[in-house]
Amino acid sequence: MAVTLRPPHIDIPDTPLIEVASDLDRRGRLGQSRLVATNEFVHIYETTSAGELEVGRYTLDSIKNPTTEQLVDAYSILATVGGKQVELLRSTNARTVLLSDAAKRLELLIEDKPLPTVSVRIENCPKCGRPLGEDSKICPYCIDRRRTLVRLFEYAKPYKKRLIWGTLVTFGATFLQLIPPKLTQLLLDDVFTKHETSKFLGLLIALGASILLANVVSMARLRNTAYVGMGVSSIIRNSLFSKIQELSLNFYDKRSVGSLMSRMINDTSALYDVLVDGIPVLLNLFARLIGVPIAMFIMNPVIAPWALLPVPFVLVAVSVFRKRMTSVWSRFWHSWSRFGSSLNGVLQGSRVVKAFYSEKREINRFHGRIVNLAKTQYTAESSWATFFPIIVFTMSLSSLMVYWIGGKSVLQGTLSVGQLIAFVAYVALLQDPLMNMQRIIDWSTKALTAAERVFEILDTPVTIADSPNAQSIPNIQGAVEFKGVHFGYDKSREVLHGIDFKVKAGEIIGVVGPSGAGKSTLINLLLRFYDPTRGTIELDGIDLTQLKLADFRRQVGVVLQESYLFPGSVRHNIGYGRPDATLEDIIVAAKAANAHHFVVNFPDGYDSYVGERGQRLSGGERQRIAIARAILYNPKVLILDEATASVDTETEQQIQQALDRLIEGRTVFAIAHRLSTLRNADRLIVLEDGKIAEIGTHEELLKLDDGVYRRLLELQQEAHKINDNFFVE
Repeated sequence: MAVTLRPPHIDIPDTPLIEVASDLDRRGRLGQSRLVATNEFVHIYETTSAGELEVGRYTLDSIKNPTTEQLVDAYSILATVGGKQVELLRSTNARTVLLSDAAKRLELLIEDKPLPTVSVRIENCPKCGRPLGEDSKICPYCIDRRRTLVRLFEYAKPYKKRLIWGTLVTFGATFLQLIPPKLTQLLLDDVFTKHETSKFLGLLIALGASILLANVVSMARLRNTAYVGMGVSSIIRNSLFSKIQELSLNFYDKRSVGSLMSRMINDTSALYDVLVDGIPVLLNLFARLIGVPIAMFIMNPVIAPWALLPVPFVLVAVSVFRKRMTSVWSRFWHSWSRFGSSLNGVLQGSRVVKAFYSEKREINRFHGRIVNLAKTQYTAESSWATFFPIIVFTMSLSSLMVYWIGGKSVLQGTLSVGQLIAFVAYVALLQDPLMNMQRIIDWSTKALTAAERVFEILDTPVTIADSPNAQSIPNIQGAVEFKGVHFGYDKSREVLHGIDFKVKAGEIIGVVGPSGAGKSTLINLLLRFYDPTRGTIELDGIDLTQLKLADFRRQVGVVLQESYLFPGSVRHNIGYGRPDATLEDIIVAAKAANAHHFVVNFPDGYDSYVGERGQRLSGGERQRIAIARAILYNPKVLILDEATASVDTETEQQIQQALDRLIEGRTVFAIAHRLSTLRNADRLIVLEDGKIAEIGTHEELLKLDDGVYRRLLELQQEAHKINDNFFVE
C-alpha cells in the first residue's frame, strides 16, 4: 500500500491527510499497523484478532522533528513528543521508501506547509532499493569492499617500497614466532628428558635470541605501518580538502557543514585505522594461517587436523557476523554526521540561542542526538560482546583437541611431552589473531564504509569548471549580457524565467524587487556560482562557461551584506585576495574604504586579531574591511549585495563614501532594499516572481503609474513614516 494523500479540508479536522501502512506492529513482530495524520492528530492503529485498534494518538502540535531511522532489520518513523523520542511506526526494510515519504509529509504538515500532490522524491540504492542516507549516496549493503580496498592502496603508491618491505617483515616476524615452540620442544625432549646437558646453554641462548629478534622485527613492522598510515591518510585528507574547495555551491546546498567535517576528521581517521591497525592484523593472520598449520603438519600430521578443526567454523562465523555489522556501523556513521551537524549549528548560532532563551530546548534536542548516537554505538558494542565469547570458546576447543588427542599419544608413547607443549604453543599462536577478529571486523565494516564516504566526495563531479576549449581573457572590459536565462536550484522548481538584458562596460546597475523575486539568484549566476539551466550569460561577448575560471574570478569581486572575515589579523583579511600585497598596499586600500582610522586604534593595528567570523569588530567595521579587500583586489566587475544594510546612518555614510571610490571605472551590480541608495544608478532592473518586470532609470520607473518599482518605493516611504511617528511618540 502506498502513502495516501488526500486533499486537506480545514473545516473537517478529522480528514486523513497522510496515511501509510506497515507490516510490523509496535513490538517489531510481523503484523499490520498504520499511521494516519489529520490536521489535529496523529493516530497509530494495529490490527489484532479483535479488529483494528487505536494504540496511540498524539496531537499534531505536540510532535516535533519527525525523522526516519534505519534499524538493524527494520525501519522506523521517530519523533520528539514532550521532550522524549517516540517511535511512531516501524516496518521491514521492504517498506522503507513508504515510511520515508510519510515522515517528510508529516514534517510539512507540522510546519503548516502545503503538502505536495506528488510523492516526495526519495533516493534509493539502484541495486537493493533501500533508501540512502541524508548525507550520503553510499549504500552500505552494496559496497564492493574489495574494490574499495584496492582503491585505497592506489593512494599508497608513493609508499610502494615500504608496503613491500612491511609485507616481507610481517612474514619474517611470523617465521621467527614459529621458532620458540620448536626450541621449547628440544629443551623438554633432549635436555630435560634425555639429560643432554651439553645442549642446554645453546638451546636457551637460541630461545632467547629468537624471542628478542621476533620482537625487534615486530617493532620494525609496527613503525613501518605507522609511517605508511600517516602518509597515506595525509594524502587522502589533502585530496579531500582540495576536492571540497573545487566543488560547486550546489554540492554544499545538499550537505551540512557538520557532515563534511565528519568526513574530513572521522572518516579519514578511520582510514588511518585501516592502514595502521586493520591491514597489519589481516596480514599477520594470513601469515599465521599459512605458517602455523605447516609447522603443525611437519611436527605431527595426525594431530594437526584436530588442532585446526575449529578454524573454518570461526572464519565462517566471522563472515556472517561482518554482514550484520555492516548496517550497524553505517547507521553509526550517519548518526555521527547528524550529531556533528547539530553541534556545529548550535555553536555557530550561540548568540541567537541565548537571545531567544532557547538553551533548554537546544539541550533537549542535543540530548536526543546523543542518545541516538549512544544507542547505535551500544548496538555495535553489545553485538561484539556477544560474538567474542563464542569465538573464544570455539578456539579453546583447539587446545582441548590437542590435549585430548596429544595426551593419549603421549600416554601411548607415540608423542613426546615436548611435542605436545609445542603443539599447544602453536595453537596459542593461531588463537591470538583469530580472537582479535574484532579489529578485522571493525575496519572491514566501519573503516571501509568510511572510505566509501570519502571516495563519494572525491568522485563527485565538479559542475562549475573550465570547459575543454575555455578562452583566456586576462583583461576584461565588463560588458554583461543575459540571454534567455532560466534557472532553478531544484530541477522541479524554476526560480528565474527568461531573463534578458544587456549592460555596457562601466555601467552601474541596480537590482531591486520584493523578497523572493530572484535578486540573489541572479547575482549567484553572474558570479558563476551556478550555471543557467537554459540560456547564456556573456561577458564581453563570451559565454561565461567558455571563459577560464581563473581569469574570470580574478576580475570579478563581491561585497556581501554579511561579509565573512576569516579568523586572523586585519592585514590577512584585507589582503586575502592578493596574498602578495605589501603593507603599504593594504593601508592604501584601508584608507580608501574609510577603515584605516579605526584599524590604527586597535592595540596591534593591522596585526590585530578579528576573531571568529570577525566577531571582535562591529558590523560597520567588518563591512569596511570587506570593502578594503575588494578595493585591493581591484575587480573589473563588482557585485554589491546589500553592502550598506544593517548599519547606522553615520556608518552608512562612511561605507557609501568608500563604495563611491570603489565603483569608479567598474561595471557594478548593486542589490539594495533601501531604494534611495540606487537613485544614481545608470539603470534599475526590477525583478518580480523570477522575471524582469521593468528596466529603466529611477525617474523613468517613477513615471509608470502601476509600476512595481513605484509601488515598492511608496511602500518603503510609508514604512519610514510609520517608524518616524513611532519614535516621535
